[in-house]
Amino acid sequence: MLNRKFLTAFFLIAFLGAFSFYLFHIYKVKHMNTKQFEIEWGVSLSSGTFTNYKDNTNAIAVESRVVKSPVDTNMQTSFHLADGTWLRTVDGPSGWWGLGSTPLGGNLFKQPLPEMLHLTFFDSYDNQFYQLIQPLPKEKIYDLMTTVHKGTADDTDNPSPNVYDTFDIGFAPKGWIILYAIGAGTRKEIRSWQATKIDADYIQHVGLNYTGNLEYLKTNDIRKKHVQSALDDFKKRNPAIYKRWMDGTLKVNSDWYKMLQTKFPWNLEVNAPDADWSGEYYAEYANVERYEILDDQLEADKTHLKAAPVKIGTWLTYKPTGVRYYVEIHMFPIPKWSADGYIPYYQDPNLALYFKNFQELFPLSSLARNETPAHEAEFGKIVLDFDEDFKIKEAYLKRGKTIRSLDGAYEYYLAPQDLRRGKYIAEQGHPHFLTAPKIPDLTDPVFADRD
Repeated sequence: MLNRKFLTAFFLIAFLGAFSFYLFHIYKVKHMNTKQFEIEWGVSLSSGTFTNYKDNTNAIAVESRVVKSPVDTNMQTSFHLADGTWLRTVDGPSGWWGLGSTPLGGNLFKQPLPEMLHLTFFDSYDNQFYQLIQPLPKEKIYDLMTTVHKGTADDTDNPSPNVYDTFDIGFAPKGWIILYAIGAGTRKEIRSWQATKIDADYIQHVGLNYTGNLEYLKTNDIRKKHVQSALDDFKKRNPAIYKRWMDGTLKVNSDWYKMLQTKFPWNLEVNAPDADWSGEYYAEYANVERYEILDDQLEADKTHLKAAPVKIGTWLTYKPTGVRYYVEIHMFPIPKWSADGYIPYYQDPNLALYFKNFQELFPLSSLARNETPAHEAEFGKIVLDFDEDFKIKEAYLKRGKTIRSLDGAYEYYLAPQDLRRGKYIAEQGHPHFLTAPKIPDLTDPVFADRD
């Protein structure tokens, strides 16, 4: 009887302790004095790309640029606290999709974490002002910017804390905005929104940044000149794509980006003879996220929705020798010249064909459901089967009894662990492209360079 009472009291105390810790965490995030809590963070900008060329002088991307009006702070791009307290203003062109570049005002320095985004920009291809005034998901940002997870570089001579420290504002076509968090080699999507079309005086909010001569601005249609200059540059750099855009055979909208943002209920399974697989992996995704899942996140990851992976890297230990290997699989045909640094580009036909497997197997998944947890029965698997030499035999997507072969998958790299650089970094100098896709490369040479 005494033991039963003791156990009951013990479990009650343990439960109350855990529940109190949870409530404290929620309270801390919701009610912390944001003006006193400061963390080092920065800002970058990126634009959706329509091409994948060796020579970027011919590349085409979304032509959106943030506005910094010299006469009206409402027509600027800035970050604020919830009470309106200004934190910083940014200004400048954007970089490549999935990479970004740092604008003026975007460098890393300590500030309270932002709670509001006030974004104003002009799209030259649309000839349109857009604006987004949006409260930010405070708890999600706090967790991303303060939680340190294990990283693949932790055991190296120059480890970087595996935490996110930069906001990347991604410009997709037609005013679709995707906000990301960026860390050291990692990237996660925070949220996305549709910016609103607005009417604004181009002379006051853009023209005065070029000249203070109002007479000149009033007698010269500078907006028309800037828009035409952007279109002329488009035509000069890539007349073939420009022609398709003008005759309507190329439809440019945000649907492609919204599709690739969709997250699905899948987990990874890896099988190889005489090998131990810990479950750890690194992946790059169709929505340009990229991050590792190491042993400190394995359990939580099992219930997380994830975008369709473009690349998967994982580790296998060969039992007879104890040697640990890194193996990297690319999930669909990518031209060899860009395999290492591939970033999804607009309507890549290889990616589109691969993506259909996820749409068919998970028909209920959509961008709108990304924040809705999936039931255990909804989950499927990406299965990678290797032979005794750790060469990929088969890759497929499985849910219940339904299997969809991923015949575009191929083995990009296999190498033993570099013992000088810790547990996760592979030796360099080993062969690449160990296997080939079982399906043809659909790359359109108008939009991307073949090998």
